Amino acid sequence: MKTTAATFAAFILPGQSLKFLESASSSPVDEVVTLLGELKTNIEADGVTEQTSYDKFACWCEDSLAKKAEDITTSKNSIEELRTRIVKLGGELGSHGAEITQLGKDIAQNKESQKEATEIREKESEAYEAEKSESEQCIGALEAAVGVLKGAGTKPGFLATIEQAQLLSVVAGVRGLLHVPAVEKSVSADDMQVVREFVDDPSTFVSGKPVSAVQVASKHKNPYGDYAPRSTQIQGILKEMYGSFAKDLERANVEEAKKQKGFEELMVTKRQELATLELTLKTHKSDKATKGKELADGKVELQDTLAQLEADEAFFTDTKQSCSGKAQEWAQRTRMRTEELVGINQAVAILSSDEAKATFANATSNNGTNATGFMQLESEVAPSQGRTRAYSKLKQLAGRYSNLEIAKLAVRVKTGGHFDQIMVMIDNMIARCREEGKQDIEERDWCEAQQGKNTNDIADLNRDITKAGNDITRMQGEVTDLDGKLTTIEGDINTTKQDQTDLQSMRVGEQAAFAQGVKDDTKAIELLETAIRHLARHYNAFVQLDNSTDPDTPPEVAWRGTYNKREGEGKGVVAILTLIKENLEKEINVARQADAEAQVAYENDRQALDTLLRAQTKKEVALEKEKADLGLKIVDRQEFETQKGDDLLAEQNKTSALQTNCAWVASHFDTRRTKRQTEIQGLIDAKNYLAGVDSD
Repeated sequence: MKTTAATFAAFILPGQSLKFLESASSSPVDEVVTLLGELKTNIEADGVTEQTSYDKFACWCEDSLAKKAEDITTSKNSIEELRTRIVKLGGELGSHGAEITQLGKDIAQNKESQKEATEIREKESEAYEAEKSESEQCIGALEAAVGVLKGAGTKPGFLATIEQAQLLSVVAGVRGLLHVPAVEKSVSADDMQVVREFVDDPSTFVSGKPVSAVQVASKHKNPYGDYAPRSTQIQGILKEMYGSFAKDLERANVEEAKKQKGFEELMVTKRQELATLELTLKTHKSDKATKGKELADGKVELQDTLAQLEADEAFFTDTKQSCSGKAQEWAQRTRMRTEELVGINQAVAILSSDEAKATFANATSNNGTNATGFMQLESEVAPSQGRTRAYSKLKQLAGRYSNLEIAKLAVRVKTGGHFDQIMVMIDNMIARCREEGKQDIEERDWCEAQQGKNTNDIADLNRDITKAGNDITRMQGEVTDLDGKLTTIEGDINTTKQDQTDLQSMRVGEQAAFAQGVKDDTKAIELLETAIRHLARHYNAFVQLDNSTDPDTPPEVAWRGTYNKREGEGKGVVAILTLIKENLEKEINVARQADAEAQVAYENDRQALDTLLRAQTKKEVALEKEKADLGLKIVDRQEFETQKGDDLLAEQNKTSALQTNCAWVASHFDTRRTKRQTEIQGLIDAKNYLAGVDSD
C-alpha cells in the first residue's frame, strides 16, 4: 500500500501536530507511534484518576449502605420494643386504674366503718352514762332511805325524832325508783308491793305500831306474829335493791371499760389501715402518672422512629439504586477504556513491527519522496511557534509549581487545544480551588464550633451528674434521718400502746379489787351483825342492826331480870363490834368514792393517751409520706443522672468522632491552603502567559 503525505495527514487526530526529524531514520509512522504512546499514557492517567474517584464513591456506598442497614435494623428492633412497651404500659395503666378504683372504695369503706363504729360507741356510751346516772341516783336514794329508816320501830315515838322534810325526801326518792325497769327486775312482786305501801303511807313503817301475825304472815311469813316493826322490813327490801343496783353498776363499769378498750383498739387498727390504703393509693396514682407520661413519650418516640425508618429505607433504596447505576456505568467505562487501550496497543504493535517499517520504507521509496519532501509536509502541518512556546512555558510552570493541572494544560496545548478554551479551563480550575478553599474554611469553622460545643456540653453534663449525685446523697441522708425518726416514733407509739394496756389492766385490777373489797366488807358486816344480835340477846345492849341479810329475824328485847351476867363487858364487846361494823360501812363508802375518783382519773389518763397516740400516729404517717416523697425524688434524680450519663457517653463518642473527622484541620489545613494558593498562583501565571501568546 502506498501512503502519501496527504493520506497520512488524514489520520491525524484533530488538534494533533507532527514533528518530523530531519534524520533519515525518522518517519511519519514513527511519529504516529510516539503520539499513540502519549495518548495511551493520557488514557491510563485518566483511568487512574477516575479509579481513585470511583473507589472513594464505592467506599462511601459501602459504608453508607452498611450504616443505614444497621440503622434500619436498630429502628425495627426499637419499634418492636416500643410497641411491646406501649402494650405493657397500657396494661399496667389499666391495672393501676383498677387498683386506684378499688383503693378508693376501700378507703371510703374504711372511713364509713370508722364512722359507724364511732356512732355505735357514742350511743353505747350515752346509754352507759344514762344508766350509770340513773343507777347512781337510785343508789343514792336507796342509801339515804336506809340511813333514815335505821332505828325505826325500836322506840316509841321514833317518828317524832325524824324530821318531816327528811322523811318526805326519802319517800320522794323511793317513789321515783318505782318506774325504773331495773327495780322491777331486782325485787319480787311482794317486795314491790311493800315498797309501794311505804311510799303511800311511810308513817306506818316508822311509827312503831304493831301489826298482827296475820298481816305479817301475809307478807313475809313471819313466824312470831306478835310484833314486827315494818321499818326493818322496808330496810331489808331497800338494802336488797341497793345491793342489786351496786352490782349492776360495777358490772356496767367493767363492760363499758372493755367496750371502750375494744373500740380504741379497733380505731387504731382502722386508722393504720386507712393510712396504709392512702399511701398505697398515692403510690398507685404516682406510678400511673409516671407510666402515663412514659406511654405518651413512647407513642411519640414510636411515631418518630417509624418516620425515621421510612426515611432510612427510602434513602437506602435510592442509594442502592444510585450506587448500582454508578457501578454499571463504571464497568462500562472501564470496559470501553480497556478496549481503547487494547486497540492502541494493537495499532502500536502493528506500526512498530519490522514488516510495517519495511513496508512504509518501500512506500516512501517508491513515491520517490525523500526527507526533503517530508520536510515540506512538515512545514505545511507543523504547529505554530506560539503554541510551541506556550507548551514549553506551561511545562516549565508545571515543573516550578509541581502542578499536575498545569501539566495537563500543557498537554492540551500541545495536542491542539484552543487557548480560549484552555483559559476558560484555567478560570474553572481557579474557581474550583477557591471553592475548595472556602469549603475547607467552612469545615474548619464547623469543626472548631462543634468541638467547642462538645467541650462545653461535656462540662455541663459532668456538672449536672455531679449535682445529681450530691442531691441523691443528700436525700439518702435525709431518708436515713427519717428512718431514725420513724424508729423513734414507732417506739413511742408502742410505748403509748403499752401504757394504754397497762392503764387498762391496772384499772380493771382496781375495779376487781374494789368489787372484791366491797364483797368482803359486806360479808364481814353481815357476820358482825349476826354476832351483835347474838350478844345483844344476852347483854341487853341497844343496837341498830341491819337485818337485810335476814329480814325474818324478830327484833331483840331488853330483858330485865335477876340474872346477872357480865353485862358490862358484853355491852363493851357489842359496842366494839358495832364500831367495827360502822367503820367497815364507812370503808365501803370511802372505797366507792375512791373508785369513782379513780374512774375519773382513768378516763382522763386514757383520753390523754388517746390524744398522744393520735398525734404520734399522725406524725408517723407524715414521716412515711415524707419518706415516700423522698424515694420518688431519689428515683427521679437517679434517672436524671443515668440519662445525663448516657448523654455524656454520647458526647464522649462525639469527641472521638470529631477528633477523627477534624484531625486534618490541625495537620493539613495550613498545608492545603498553602499548596492551593501556590496552585492558584501557577494557574494565574499560566493564564497571564497564554493571554500574551498568539495561538495561530
